[in-house]
Amino acid sequence: MRLKILEQTPTLLKLQLKPVAILYWFFGGLFVAGGVLLITTVAKTTTFTCNRVEPTQESCQLITKSILKSQVKNWKLKEVLSAKLDTSTTGAGNSYPLLLLTRDGSISVDLVNANSTQKESNAAQINAFLKNSREAKLTIHEDSRLWTYPLGLFLIASGAICIIYMLMNNIIICIFDKTLDKATIKREGWFGKEVVEAKLSEVSGLNMDAVAIDTVTGTSSTSYNIVLNLVSDKNIYLAAGPMFTAKSAEQTLDAIATFLKLD
Repeated sequence: MRLKILEQTPTLLKLQLKPVAILYWFFGGLFVAGGVLLITTVAKTTTFTCNRVEPTQESCQLITKSILKSQVKNWKLKEVLSAKLDTSTTGAGNSYPLLLLTRDGSISVDLVNANSTQKESNAAQINAFLKNSREAKLTIHEDSRLWTYPLGLFLIASGAICIIYMLMNNIIICIFDKTLDKATIKREGWFGKEVVEAKLSEVSGLNMDAVAIDTVTGTSSTSYNIVLNLVSDKNIYLAAGPMFTAKSAEQTLDAIATFLKLD
């Protein structure tokens, strides 16, 4: 948050606060892009089935569906030779891909949730079915949407919140007028203007607790806001969210405290 003192007299203090938007835009865009990428590329269902009963006439089918596309591959049962792990490469989650070997070549069965051990078990299950002519049906199914959709939407929402903070707080004007006994907070953003007012004398009786720094600690960072504590136990925050750095919060607090002559 960048602080600029627009006007200062013994009876009037006018501050301009502008959010430093680079980090919010960066993380906002990063979270949104990550959520979209997760939903469009990782969220999918994969189903591999083989049948030895009518009317399928001994066939195998691999269906992969995602939000953008669906793929269906069909084989006659005798065209599917075996299944194995491809230990020469690494797939999703640093596990070996599951390969289906057919007469036309090999194809990867995209299992996002399974680790190498689970894929090896799936390969053994497929090979056992192919060798046992009395087994009627085989189905291997996975749905990664159960966790990728919630996580993807959470990332998109988190990114949107960062961006909305920027749009809501394009410029913040704080006016403290001793003559009118009024404190005015104007938030001007892309969504319009918000004005919050209170009597200056009600800011906790103008004692040392009248203005404080509100600290919000996340998993990897700490953000700050400035709060005006009213005698009515209500709080007025300068910004709509914790958008101050430690330095800008201290500078803003000092400017207001000095003007109000708080001890």
